[in-house]
Amino acid sequence: MSMSASTHPQQGWGAPPAAQPPVPVWSAPTHPGPKTNVLAVVAILAAAAGATIMLGLGSIAAIVLGGIALAQIRRTGDDGRLLAIWSVVLGIVTLVVLIAAIVLGIAAALSVAEQAAALTGP
Repeated sequence: MSMSASTHPQQGWGAPPAAQPPVPVWSAPTHPGPKTNVLAVVAILAAAAGATIMLGLGSIAAIVLGGIALAQIRRTGDDGRLLAIWSVVLGIVTLVVLIAAIVLGIAAALSVAEQAAALTGP
């Protein structure tokens, strides 16, 4: 008994493509999620400024504003918790690096002054 091509589905290169599921149509959400805490956004901007332009002041502002934003987020349930956390972390790290640079700079200046005094003699 011979098998005809019509009794078996096509296989190989000549096979028709499998049916694709329909692509879902995107729609706007019906209920927007919680809003991002504005103070958290300001805190991360202060942290960025503290790491670049306003070295000490921006870092201190980022730590204070980030802490206040965390308290507000805990109370209200707003989004922006990670922004507030990272602003505090970045503010602390920038402040520590700034203080270390100042201490090292003063130590280097004192060392150079001592060496210059030793070269000039008693």
